[in-house]
Amino acid sequence: MNRSVDASPETYFNKVYDSTINALTRFVISKCGNILDAEDVLQNIYARFYQRISKKGYADIENAEAFLISIAKFECKNYYGSLKRRSTTDSFSDFSEEQMVKVETEMSRQQKNLEDVLCDELLAREIFEDIASADETVGKIFYLYFVCDMKLGEIADELNMNLSAVKNKLYRTIERQKKKFNL
Repeated sequence: MNRSVDASPETYFNKVYDSTINALTRFVISKCGNILDAEDVLQNIYARFYQRISKKGYADIENAEAFLISIAKFECKNYYGSLKRRSTTDSFSDFSEEQMVKVETEMSRQQKNLEDVLCDELLAREIFEDIASADETVGKIFYLYFVCDMKLGEIADELNMNLSAVKNKLYRTIERQKKKFNL
């Protein structure tokens, strides 16, 4: 991503958000059990990213998408791990500054290179193509939900379907894709 050294954190965040939200949403959806969890995880990822660039800047972030995917991996593990352990810490936003320094140090060591990010994007495209080719209606639901950011109720209205049918197709397809692609 081409970034201006003079850009404010807000401007940089907005550019990164606009360029990464679709890919990051697909990544998180592929890791989460349901849409509500995915929305929570996405919020936590971008909140953490904004806090980080506000406090420390962004000059050292070479690839914002790779950085966000590192946060996403940790946030997904943390979110679901905390549910299993019944811990009170559910997101990065609950971490102390000392804990976040440790997390950021760990993330910077394990940050994906561009080749790995591209592989994740290819997998996301392969999954989306598989969904779209198997059932046209399901393909439309996924496109409207993930690309167009429409709510499930809006999709049901647009496609003249019951809300429960839209939810059922979406959630079942996500589970099938997780099994098919070993996610």
